[in-house]
Amino acid sequence: MRHVDNIRMISRAKRTVLFMSFTIVIIFLVNMAWWLFYSRTEQSFEAQLRNRLAAITYLGSLNITPDLASDLADGYLSAYDITLEILDRIKTADSLSEVFIIDESYGYLATTLPESDSVYYLSALNGIYIDSIFTRNMTDRFEIDSYPIVTKSYRVGEIILKSAFAPLFDTTGMTIAVLGVEADVDYTEVLLDLKNNLYISTLISVLGGLLFGFFFFLIQRRINAAEKSLFMSQSQANLGRMVAVVSHEVKNPLMIIRASAERLQKSGAKEADFIIEETDRLNDIVTGYLDFASGRRALKLQPTNLNEFLAKIVEQFSLKLKQNNVILTFHSDKTVSVVKIDPVALRQIIINLILNSADAVKETQNSEVIINSKIDGRNTVVTVTDNGSGLDSRQQKMIFEPFYTTKTTGSGLGLYYSKKLIAEMKGEIKLESKSGGPTKFSIILPSSVEK
Repeated sequence: MRHVDNIRMISRAKRTVLFMSFTIVIIFLVNMAWWLFYSRTEQSFEAQLRNRLAAITYLGSLNITPDLASDLADGYLSAYDITLEILDRIKTADSLSEVFIIDESYGYLATTLPESDSVYYLSALNGIYIDSIFTRNMTDRFEIDSYPIVTKSYRVGEIILKSAFAPLFDTTGMTIAVLGVEADVDYTEVLLDLKNNLYISTLISVLGGLLFGFFFFLIQRRINAAEKSLFMSQSQANLGRMVAVVSHEVKNPLMIIRASAERLQKSGAKEADFIIEETDRLNDIVTGYLDFASGRRALKLQPTNLNEFLAKIVEQFSLKLKQNNVILTFHSDKTVSVVKIDPVALRQIIINLILNSADAVKETQNSEVIINSKIDGRNTVVTVTDNGSGLDSRQQKMIFEPFYTTKTTGSGLGLYYSKKLIAEMKGEIKLESKSGGPTKFSIILPSSVEK
């Protein structure tokens, strides 16, 4: 059964891990799709603006004839006026920031800027593109003529610009100047809004995934509790059938033993009284387990002198444990006197705890099991403490589960039934332990004290 319980725990853990992994993968894929869409949108805008600037620059260069370019380079005022008119038309028609013509030393030959220096003010950024146009030879003319150079987007102050450059030729076919256009990258605000929305969407998806995971965790806990309840019910039913079979098999030999002890009692054997007493006690225990497992028997609570009750158990077992080098001691609070309990059930619980503790300390030097009784507020507390190796956190969680045991022998039902019996007496049983020891079981019962 312990193996079955481990399988159930592993199955639940796998189910949780699979769900969480699936949720993470879905969130990752959705966000990856969103950001891929953003990247494709940005690339699309970039390509459209690049193609637009390349076309504008190319068509603009065709309007500047070699004769006009030569006259402009030679400083003719009429050529400047004609050129400036062409540049203004290009700028106005295509909503550009600036259209200009510069020579090899980056000096302005004409520009649409109303006020400007004599030298192109972005030469430090775009000089490499301009230089590449002037350094190409005549064999590159078709390439230059057909494909103007378009720069990457760059920031100037608070705006983002993109530039394109095309060569202008003189009458001999030599590159005499460069036509440049600059455009404000006006889609950056759109992309920025889109990016901010994606950040918000990503955050919402992550929070949604966490919230969904939290609800799944709560639902999973309820499912686990339902599974555990069903498992416990099935175990209870199976246990009832098992106890019925065992009790039937045990009761017959007990009756034979008792009958034999009665015959010995008649012949004057003193040991017969003890045999009859213990046989009746064992019969009551078996019957009690059978009735409790089947739900037919309620505990019979009656006033009991707790200190005398515990002292009698210690006296009965201390000699036997001493033979195994285990010291059993009892420390009582004199204020504890009469408590309402089921003596048969509590006796079996205390004995079970003593035997478990003795088993836990058998490989410990100075092995000791201590029983203590005291008043704690409105409760009476009985503790059974051993100086064994202790229990780790996992063992502590499982120790009261049915069929769970840390020993190689045993059914794993003792502590499970102990907890249920204590609950029937309106009390509770607690465990305090750690790896390396000590281990303490505390039985807490409502006080019914007579001083």
